[in-house]
Amino acid sequence: MRVLIVGAGVAGCALYRRLKPLGFTVDIIEKSSMLGSEGAAICLPANAMLALKKLGLSKPVLDLAYQVDQVEYALPSSKTLASASLHTAPLNKAPFVALKRDDLMSILRKDMAADVQLNSWPEDIKQDNNEVLVTFQSGETTSYDLVVAADGINSAVRQMVQVDSAPLSHKVTNWRYITKKPVAGIQPTYYVGNDSAFMIYPISEEEVYCYGQIIDEDGKFASLPSYKVIQDIFANYASPVSDCINNLTPEQPIVLGQLKTVKNTESLFNRVVLVGDALHGCPPSLQQGAGMSLEDINCLADALEQYELAEALKHYQQQRTARVTWTVKESNKIIKLAGLGRSPIGRFIRNTMIRLKGPANVVGWRKLLNEME
Repeated sequence: MRVLIVGAGVAGCALYRRLKPLGFTVDIIEKSSMLGSEGAAICLPANAMLALKKLGLSKPVLDLAYQVDQVEYALPSSKTLASASLHTAPLNKAPFVALKRDDLMSILRKDMAADVQLNSWPEDIKQDNNEVLVTFQSGETTSYDLVVAADGINSAVRQMVQVDSAPLSHKVTNWRYITKKPVAGIQPTYYVGNDSAFMIYPISEEEVYCYGQIIDEDGKFASLPSYKVIQDIFANYASPVSDCINNLTPEQPIVLGQLKTVKNTESLFNRVVLVGDALHGCPPSLQQGAGMSLEDINCLADALEQYELAEALKHYQQQRTARVTWTVKESNKIIKLAGLGRSPIGRFIRNTMIRLKGPANVVGWRKLLNEME
């Protein structure tokens, strides 16, 4: 069987690693001119680590990652709203860790980076019940038995097979960067303000991953210098947030983004299948970008190993639909929950819900891990 994987990110590289040993002819292409990463760091909840274990990669990831023990939600004043241990069932099924995104990609791409065809992308896809004809930007047309779209939330492949599938914007601008650890022993903490939020997540003994966001309906914050606007937006946040923003400079590498979400979570289009953010791109409220992507590729690879193609794709669709759909909806719901902070009554409702239920992401993780039993 000949397979084309479009995109050499987390999902694409992981799938290549699974399919190549099965004896398939696998092409993997990447539109960029070089293999890099588009993020500062990445958080890997327990389900992501379980998926990496199945890939045989949990140990190298753990060797480079930093394990955390609890999650806290707090106000900008640093007053705690709720906290939860990650060592209670079902959260203790695997470690919760974080590491630099480049480190994760280096592990995933080990011994396969040379196989990625750079500067390559599909311009057109035509298919019937027997083959997928892919025309590349070079003008060459190649026949495949299966095309896997692993090309991210703005997937070009998805837009070729699904009408009007551009992602929706939450009108929220976000920034991501790595800086010096502000407090020894700090655990992942999510500070929720009125129209903004800031996360601090340790990735080593010396460094933390910082994520900030603000409701930005007209896009004005996205057009300003990142280091300066971060300092202005989060000026009223107490230590340790203030420690993470006061020393920002124009030279600080900061990744600017806009929160988006896919319109729907349909995964299968005849012989074109969606994985990763092409399937379930959404806000990082549950830190499930990598976790869901790795689950996708293990599910697809297992099915392709066990069944004929048509049955394998049907199995993948059945296994992933409900879980992926819930994760996208829950991630979007948490963003809406954060947005309640724009009014006094909304803040009261939001903060009360967090106090009663606990950290919103932990609530979601419990459901995801319980369903794996």
